Amino acid sequence: MALMTVRREVTTALRILLLGFGNVGRAFCEIVEEKAPLLRDLFGVEGRFVGIATRSRGCVSDPGGIDIGALLKKESSTGRLGPAPSRGGRDAPSAAEMVREMDYDLLVVCTSTTIQSPEEPKSFICGGLQRGKDVITSNKGPLFLGYREIRDFAAAREAIFLFEAAVMGGTPFFSFTRHCLTGSEVLSCEGVMNTTSNYVLDLMVAGASFDDALLDARRKGYAEADPTFDLEGWDSAVKASIIAQVLMGAPPVPLEDIEVQGINQIKTRLLLEAAHSGGALRLVSRVEKGKDGVAITVRPEVLSPSNPLSRVHGATNGVLFLTDTLGEIFVAGGGIGPRHTAFSLLRDLIEVACSRKGGREC
Repeated sequence: MALMTVRREVTTALRILLLGFGNVGRAFCEIVEEKAPLLRDLFGVEGRFVGIATRSRGCVSDPGGIDIGALLKKESSTGRLGPAPSRGGRDAPSAAEMVREMDYDLLVVCTSTTIQSPEEPKSFICGGLQRGKDVITSNKGPLFLGYREIRDFAAAREAIFLFEAAVMGGTPFFSFTRHCLTGSEVLSCEGVMNTTSNYVLDLMVAGASFDDALLDARRKGYAEADPTFDLEGWDSAVKASIIAQVLMGAPPVPLEDIEVQGINQIKTRLLLEAAHSGGALRLVSRVEKGKDGVAITVRPEVLSPSNPLSRVHGATNGVLFLTDTLGEIFVAGGGIGPRHTAFSLLRDLIEVACSRKGGREC
């Protein structure tokens, strides 16, 4: 039976202030434009970008709504969103000023992730929440070092704070636990959370050397120019720490206090032995709740063929939950690329819109 789409009269204009216009920011603008009919007809929402700010390419605002197509053409031809500042000073407002002073409903923080110094994105997030604005983000840094503080700050101001795009973008994770595991306690979580490492390991099984596999990952855009943070396991550790804080109430844990081992020293022989047995070697992040608190580890493990994580291949993510009510639950999905992350932001945008309308339409 076909899904019936109920057309609704537009009742809400959701004014969006976007910070960051890199690959994810652009993809988010494009997917909001692309999904405009669905947002309007199914959720009664009109997403309207009223401000976009960048660190070095200018800022632009329009209370009536920015023409995204025209903006993309301008950036392509000039390399900027707004006019260059005059020699004597700055003509456009800064991102911080836009957060403090503009009229908007939803703040979207897509700035570059900074784990060691997340003060700026955190200040943006808290600046929006301070005004009672709802906030969604793809930036892991503020969550890693201060999730509980931001959560409580948002609750005190009756604002919504969501971050689906910050961990395993594209794979329904926090929204899944929030909506599908209500009433369940997550006792442990193990996952393949770094797509760069997973892709490299799969190419090595297929016969590539570590260096050649990494080069291929770079060519496809799966690896950063400096992939150290991914390959040494630190990205996975950050994600595991955020999961521990959000799902298990753990305090923030410094990276140096987490047991982390990456894939840098993995030998092809070990990968082939694991594959020959029907299983696979994966970089596994484990988060386990115990009597003495929450333990986090990240290390390569040989998984048996019965473990669904052994079948998470290439540029994908997968997580195996252990719950007190349903036992084991496995969730997997694509986890790399700007569009995957942008979709997670779109999902949060829809949840914000539904929540503001009483939650009846999500």
